[in-house]
Amino acid sequence: MLEPDKELLEFMKCYDTLKNNCVEFISTEMTFPLRLEVLWKHKKTFKECRLDTDDIKTTFHVGVMKEGKIVSVGTFLEQRNKTFNEEKQYRLRAMATLPIMKNSGYGKQIVEFACKELKNRKIEILWCDAREKAVGFYEKLGFQTKGDFYDIPLIGKHKLMYYKLK
Repeated sequence: MLEPDKELLEFMKCYDTLKNNCVEFISTEMTFPLRLEVLWKHKKTFKECRLDTDDIKTTFHVGVMKEGKIVSVGTFLEQRNKTFNEEKQYRLRAMATLPIMKNSGYGKQIVEFACKELKNRKIEILWCDAREKAVGFYEKLGFQTKGDFYDIPLIGKHKLMYYKLK
């Protein structure tokens, strides 16, 4: 007899319990549709949406589900940025929300959920490369900017942002 997939069971439990606005840990593969649709339109397949850090043990993914569909995702990984002095650092990558769900508070829910987890892990700072159009979103959540805008080829202008957890 086949063992049921543990991640899928947890995902379904989340859906069955809350149905809407369920913020949970999700699998890497569950991030791919939004990554492709929202962030990386220059890519052609879900396979191309996998990051080399996605399946490292310390990496985790968070998603918000509404009416049976993942509507917002974020990936959080242990990564140092030499700009910051803090020893225990995490990076936020591949944050995406369905365009029709923009300004619904789902991105905020993901960041707040992840920050609780990061505080439990005794992480001192969360940083990200924020797209130019997302800087205001992160500022509303208490992130600060560092330095000037810089260009990431095929994607556009970004700014280094950070949030001190301690």
